[in-house]
Amino acid sequence: MKTFMKKQKKKRFYKKSIWPSIVLFVIFTGSCVGMVLTFMVSFQGYLVDSKISDIHVDAVSLGRLIDLHMKDKTIFEAASFVEVYLEDDKDICITDEQHRILQHFGKTVPDFEREEHISVFAPFRVMTPYHLMPDLDLQRTDRDSILTLSFQEILKRSLDAFFNSSYEDDRWMEKPLFHEYYWAEIPVSKQGYRLYYRDSLTILQKNVFFMNMAVLAELVLLGVPAVLLFLNVCSSIAMQKRMVNLLYQDPVTGGNNWSYFLEQSKKILCHFRNTKYTYAIVSLHMIRYQDYCACNGSREGEALLKKIDGFLQISMDSGETFARFAKADFGLLLRSSSKEQCEKRMKKMLVELTGIKKDKMMSFSAGIYLLHPAANRKEKKRRQINIDQLYHFACAARGTMRGKDGEYIKVFDQQILQEQLWKHKVEETMEAALLNGEFKLYLQPKYHPVTEKIVGAEALVRWISPEDGLIPPNRFIPVFEENGFITRLDDYMILAVAKLQSEWKLMGLKQVPVSVNISRVNFVKEDLAEHICHLVDSYGAGHEGIELELTESAFFGNKERLMQILKELKMCGFCIAMDDFGAGYSSLNSLKDLPIDVLKLDMDFFRGEDEKQRGEIVVKETIRLAKALHMKIVAEGIEKKEQVEFLAEQGCDMIQGYYFAKPMPVEEFNERVKRDC
Repeated sequence: MKTFMKKQKKKRFYKKSIWPSIVLFVIFTGSCVGMVLTFMVSFQGYLVDSKISDIHVDAVSLGRLIDLHMKDKTIFEAASFVEVYLEDDKDICITDEQHRILQHFGKTVPDFEREEHISVFAPFRVMTPYHLMPDLDLQRTDRDSILTLSFQEILKRSLDAFFNSSYEDDRWMEKPLFHEYYWAEIPVSKQGYRLYYRDSLTILQKNVFFMNMAVLAELVLLGVPAVLLFLNVCSSIAMQKRMVNLLYQDPVTGGNNWSYFLEQSKKILCHFRNTKYTYAIVSLHMIRYQDYCACNGSREGEALLKKIDGFLQISMDSGETFARFAKADFGLLLRSSSKEQCEKRMKKMLVELTGIKKDKMMSFSAGIYLLHPAANRKEKKRRQINIDQLYHFACAARGTMRGKDGEYIKVFDQQILQEQLWKHKVEETMEAALLNGEFKLYLQPKYHPVTEKIVGAEALVRWISPEDGLIPPNRFIPVFEENGFITRLDDYMILAVAKLQSEWKLMGLKQVPVSVNISRVNFVKEDLAEHICHLVDSYGAGHEGIELELTESAFFGNKERLMQILKELKMCGFCIAMDDFGAGYSSLNSLKDLPIDVLKLDMDFFRGEDEKQRGEIVVKETIRLAKALHMKIVAEGIEKKEQVEFLAEQGCDMIQGYYFAKPMPVEEFNERVKRDC
């Protein structure tokens, strides 16, 4: 459910993208630029059109004046008469219908050899304007070309004049910005002739000044919201960057966090180009990181994690990634050519990491899960890869190295996979197994070493599955201890022993003390003594017939809290036993301070090459010490007659082991009790 909620939050975050703001900014800015350019082009077109129209109007007026004088004069005389009154820079030219020049008046001689140069503009019947170049060759151009050329030229000149002119001169606005000459046809009534009129197109600074002012005002009015929108886009980008940092940044190292690793790894692995490579998902773990923090402080611990993060950042190649998973655990995605090459690279990396702090020697371990190249087209996309699960497979491979000195790298294999599948199966079926009564009570008798009669028993659990048959405890107890289900199994066993004690009482059988294991995790319960009393009392069994066994590791937690619980259990009438004494690093203080009634010697005391010498000395002195403290002694794991005889000589109270009997069903145990009686 939590994973689903995280994905939903991430989707909502990506929906709040800045792209709409960017698109709006681009559209608005483009619209502003378009409006400004449209205004400038329209104004310039209007300005040029008005100037050309003036030339056309003058040409029409000249035509009327020439027609008036042709009543008593020839067309040449009329044109000559009219030309006298024109300014010096204006010319008139007379041609025939084939555009052959018959006579011209002025300094400029046009070239009308090619008839295709001639066209007519409605409604003035004026020749298409001809741009007179410096070489005095008449070049054909059309109105659009004039406008384009005029706009580019006039804009350049107007800007230069606007920014560079000296405004102290009162006549600066009368200075020309653009000055070109054009020929226009003069409409006359005389057939067989064509008259052309040359005039100048002049644009002054004052013609463009007001356009520039309007453009500047428009830029200011449109620029303010454009700037505000731009600032909003920049703010959105910065905000999204901060959000991405919050979403993908590890709060301790400042590098990438686990969400980034999961997303980036899947992106890399699912890319079609990467399907031909072998990838390794690595679980990198710093050993005894908690001890380092305890000795140097949490700040030094975080500083160390930052150094590790920096080292990994440098070590990553293109197409690889990493992130911190939790505490001192890092996840890596590495590309390699083979299993051997990956292991070699990891060994080198671990060696370099051990010396990351010069004044301290540290150790690391790594579990590896290999992803081989896709074997077929269906696998090439790798769409169904669960990176989180594969990382935990790598963690499982690393977990198999616990307690094995000299081994720091482990590759996930089929055997580990089978163990993981078995663990998953156990967790899926344990609830139903408890409800269906698949956990059975077995008893292993405890014998007196001299009389060789049953004086007690230990309650052991066996899982008899309809599918898998008899499942030994070492196949499911570690799983239950890891996931916490062991507390419910402990309650189940206490109830089973209490029920058995009540049945023995009703059957009139000899009632012997039965020991029941209490897992360490139970001691976090505030009302443990009251809870156990309630379970036993539900069947009306006596408390003195039930012995509660605690493993030696339980005595190294919160000692004060443990002593309080044991005192409460003792007050309720239960016997307390320390199981597996000597299996770990035994503390004599636990024997001195805690109210222990029974001490169970671990079977390892009676094994090994020195069992006849050093082992016997330790056992002998332990029994003597326990006797002095008024404790009973149980030796477990006894398999030989010589061991029984030695323990009998030392005054051992009870013996438990295969020499006398293996764990057995309750019915078989009852038969043995009947025979002893």
